[in-house]
Amino acid sequence: MSKLEVLFPNQGRSLLLPPGITLAEACDAANLPLDLVCNGRGTCGKCRIRIQEADGSQREVLACRTRLDRPLQILLREEDYIHRAQVMTAGHSQRLYGFSPALTKRYLSPEQLTPEYCGQVLDIDAPLLLAELSRRMLQSDAAGQSPPTEQGLTLVYYDEELLAMQQGDTTARLYGAACDIGTTSVALYIYDLASGGLLYTGSALNGQITRGADVISRISYCQSQPDGTYELQRLILNTLDRLLAEASEKVPGLMQDLYSLVACGNTTMQHLFFGFYPGALGHSPFVSLSHHTQTCRAADLGLQLPSNCRVTYLPLLGGFVGADTTAVLLTLPEDDKLRLAIDLGTNGEIVLGKPGRRLAASTACGPALEGGSLACGMRGTNGAVDTVQIRDGQLDFHCIGDEPAKGICGSGVVDLAAVLLSHGLMDASGRLLSREEYLSQRPTSALAAHLGIHEGGNAFFLTDTVFLTQKDIRQIQLAKSAICAGCLALMANYGCTSDDIDQLVLAGAFGNHIRIESALAIGMLPPVSAERILSIGNGAGQGVCQYLLDRDARKRVQTLTVETFHQELACDPVFMEEYIMQMNFPQIATLP
Repeated sequence: MSKLEVLFPNQGRSLLLPPGITLAEACDAANLPLDLVCNGRGTCGKCRIRIQEADGSQREVLACRTRLDRPLQILLREEDYIHRAQVMTAGHSQRLYGFSPALTKRYLSPEQLTPEYCGQVLDIDAPLLLAELSRRMLQSDAAGQSPPTEQGLTLVYYDEELLAMQQGDTTARLYGAACDIGTTSVALYIYDLASGGLLYTGSALNGQITRGADVISRISYCQSQPDGTYELQRLILNTLDRLLAEASEKVPGLMQDLYSLVACGNTTMQHLFFGFYPGALGHSPFVSLSHHTQTCRAADLGLQLPSNCRVTYLPLLGGFVGADTTAVLLTLPEDDKLRLAIDLGTNGEIVLGKPGRRLAASTACGPALEGGSLACGMRGTNGAVDTVQIRDGQLDFHCIGDEPAKGICGSGVVDLAAVLLSHGLMDASGRLLSREEYLSQRPTSALAAHLGIHEGGNAFFLTDTVFLTQKDIRQIQLAKSAICAGCLALMANYGCTSDDIDQLVLAGAFGNHIRIESALAIGMLPPVSAERILSIGNGAGQGVCQYLLDRDARKRVQTLTVETFHQELACDPVFMEEYIMQMNFPQIATLP
């Protein structure tokens, strides 16, 4: 089959590629992956790129829907393929925890390694490590050098399991990693397990975003592509390897002395991390391959770490309530307060209860609240509108990086919806008023100038190119209703009301960045007073760090999995009723 030349003049690259592939696949082949939010269905428009034909004419196309059938040039801008985002790594736990890691080192001096007559050098049961030591002793003999035991040996243990043997005293170098694998982003924490100090924090977008923005699109990709599961596994492991490589530049010797990596993430991320086919998660009854804590060696996954590095993935709680929620629960105090914990992200997880009994559920927020499915939606990157308010009757908004507005991210979406509702630009049903309607009610308002028409429907314009449409508002209503209805359904099944909630805990990057007053105003959260709502940032990241640092956390995790009962909302009549009831926005008094 003859191949076609594809030029990327802005990046100085040229490839010969087979005809019939999509331009998105061509960009991927050039290591310039696009952000396929909708998994190539052509619905999100985020992969719109400019191409140049042989005659010099240019046009915009959707890369996921346009196939290569002739030589051409793809005129990519940097923002088309470099996916930078604000990734939340910081979290603040509400409970104290100890420092007693399962990973330890023990140094044996040359005197301790000198055997008695007819004795043994090492009193261990580890034939592969003994064979390695034997080879070193053979090499020393052959070279006429002193045996390695003359420098002493350091033994690396995970609990009582011997993982490695190192020459000399290396007890000062003992590292562990904790990793929070989100659908959108990945956060990595490197700790000195000899002292307990945090040495490095890094983050990156999950490489799987090039195959879909949410878990459903990635499950669909695995179902439609023969090697989809292994491709997505490769993408997340490559992301983790890159983060570890960046960390090693700051922590010399890290890759030789990192023997414990603990990870958490939602149910789909667990499947794709280990290469488990997630097809059963894509339809009722949403079955996981296993809920248990999963452990293996780094070599089993091909991670660029010592082969015997222990990799641990925290247990799932059921359905789409994954190990990231388990990690969040680790951060909460073990007291008698009734807490409602909501981890807001691409997939929303909710847990209600106290020690002894908890109910957990997941609700599909969809990408709307992260900007993914909106006309001008985008992730929290430079140029994204992240806050919106009215000051002295004028629209005021802020963009990440203090750059000109390119789109609007989740926190900006929630703010803008609250502004539209509270200033009468939108009614409780979610209907956006036309400019004429609004002027008939408020003839002197400067906000009327922001109302206009986009593709035949009403829209609110922040700038000439950044706006919120009537269709976008419907997407927001679906997402916010799913969250609130999920909370109310758990309350009904638990036997409590909003007044009984001692504390509502918001976890996750989205939960940390939204303005609580705006979330309450649009009915995204149940009616809990603002003073009882606490944002804890990346609670999953904080919890997975606790597991790494304190072996006693394993007992608490076991207790959490026994005490937490998963509830499937899709077949819950209370959820279905509340989902419809919460679709409208709350009736609130409009501001002048």
